[in-house]
Amino acid sequence: MAVGAKGFIRLSWISFSLLAAQVGFSAHAVSLSIPPLMTAPEMLVQLNQQLILTKNAPATLNYWCKGILADEHGVEVSKSDDAHPAASDEIRKLLGVDAATPVQYLKLNYQCHHKVIAVFEHWYLPQLLPAKVKQLLLQDSVSLGRELRRAGFYRQSISNKPMWPDSGALPTFVLQHQALWYRSDKTPFSLVNEHYTRQLLPLAQQGQVSPY
Repeated sequence: MAVGAKGFIRLSWISFSLLAAQVGFSAHAVSLSIPPLMTAPEMLVQLNQQLILTKNAPATLNYWCKGILADEHGVEVSKSDDAHPAASDEIRKLLGVDAATPVQYLKLNYQCHHKVIAVFEHWYLPQLLPAKVKQLLLQDSVSLGRELRRAGFYRQSISNKPMWPDSGALPTFVLQHQALWYRSDKTPFSLVNEHYTRQLLPLAQQGQVSPY
């Protein structure tokens, strides 16, 4: 029996939920009642809930890439060579440092099927960076958030903002999160702006910019 696009979305979400439960997301799982036909905004709402409750964006993106977008290789991370914007006064205030304190910038692209599904911008304090993580950042493919978690840092959400319209073509970015990373002693280390793209949707991956 043929499965339509929305039916595929529903089946994919069920697969993702089962996968998440198997790998330990169950402790943070969202109680969901999945409708037979899921629209693009509904999918994004579910993803947003997972991002908020798991507090682990790289892992959530990886499971989404494998379970929803059917990429067996999972997410690939790469550094961006774009210009490095200086830390604003607001960023320095959130990090608790003055204008003389060095703040470095790192921009990472998360890709699935060679299409960018998320862009993370990190402003961080290099003097607080563990030596092991500093070495890993020399590589072209490394998730800073994942390595910080392994080093005992923790993430605290500041805001999350849905950016999709009620109808019509989806914008390039459909979700935006902002969070602070802290050392285990509660010292602020990094501000991260997380921008999630419409390529998170199966129909957008197929070239549709209005996948409603």
